[in-house]
Amino acid sequence: MKNSKRIFSVILCVLIAVGSLSFTASAKAKKFAKSIKVASKASITIPAAKKSVTKSYKVTVKVSGKAIKKFTAKSSKASVASVKVSGSNIKVTAKKSGKTTITVTTKAKSKKGKKLSAKMVVTVKKASAPKTTPKPSTEPKDDPVVDPINDPVVDPEPAPRGLEIDTKVGTVSRKASSGKDPITGEESVVDIDVNQSKTVFSDVPVTAVELKSLHKADEILEDKQDAALETDKANGRFEVVALYFAALKAYDPKNPDVAFNMMEELCESPTTKIRGVDSFNNFSKQAMKDNLNKSYKYKYMGNAYFDGAEPSNGYTPTTPLTVTLEDYVYSSEKSNDYQTWIYKITVRFPGADSERIIQVYQDTIDGKWYIFSDSWKGFTADIKEPALKYQALWQQEG
Repeated sequence: MKNSKRIFSVILCVLIAVGSLSFTASAKAKKFAKSIKVASKASITIPAAKKSVTKSYKVTVKVSGKAIKKFTAKSSKASVASVKVSGSNIKVTAKKSGKTTITVTTKAKSKKGKKLSAKMVVTVKKASAPKTTPKPSTEPKDDPVVDPINDPVVDPEPAPRGLEIDTKVGTVSRKASSGKDPITGEESVVDIDVNQSKTVFSDVPVTAVELKSLHKADEILEDKQDAALETDKANGRFEVVALYFAALKAYDPKNPDVAFNMMEELCESPTTKIRGVDSFNNFSKQAMKDNLNKSYKYKYMGNAYFDGAEPSNGYTPTTPLTVTLEDYVYSSEKSNDYQTWIYKITVRFPGADSERIIQVYQDTIDGKWYIFSDSWKGFTADIKEPALKYQALWQQEG
């Protein structure tokens, strides 16, 4: 009898324990994140008199049971707009013109054990300062005396337009050498995926001021090889090359300083200035003149690298103006002098049978991308001549 009671007690304890475990597991199963939502798009305009402006946006987190509704938020370009979590809202602080993606992520996991996220694309614009009309003076003024030799009349530079540049990045397959086979001695070629970008201009800059407004900084990359290839925060490496083509397009032998000033913006980084290196000097200017002045090359050389331009149409690009570029198939190299990694960007275009390569780097001081050394010179070399009817037209224009 005693043994029967003992057995009964043991079975009862086991049943209670199993039931408790089942209840606990069931309770846990009911605690999970179901969804997270935030506005898909937002537009913030910074008033002309302010350096930044902050706006609040609602984030809705739905959970099951007593799962926490807390979440995190991150901006893809904090230099454009930063973000902070405030209760059930996010506070976005717009700092400068551009676009950034805000990602909000649940702290609780879903039923499948994964955290949920939602994205909001934020477009930031800077409002123009209001124009003020000066009051006319009531006092008579003497006509100004102009010395045409010592005080030449210079046309004022036009006010910069509110231009925009946008870059999207995908991938494309290319051939690359993986070295020689140790047995056969033959070179082995493999297919690899490389980043391919398409940069769209609202219009090309025609002054150094306009170009400078488009030459923006990225978040500074960590100091490791090919860091730029592993992130979507380094599109500046493509955009600095696209801006170089805009500078070539702006070159005019009657007023070459416009293009020269653009080139100085793209070549002269804070690091070069600290090191005392004159990256775009008088020799650089002369080299550009020598290459672009001959045979009316300046008429088409800048256009040649834009999409749609080819010899048969006189290198006339399609609109809107776009530039397609690729990362080089081989890895970046470290420059000890510049204390950063040098990347190679390539362009394939109908004006040449092989790709052309330019080197760029991100300056570790201001985060902008710059053209390395004089690697830009290869893009002023000869290309396939445009159709004869265009050459005849340019000769008539003089």
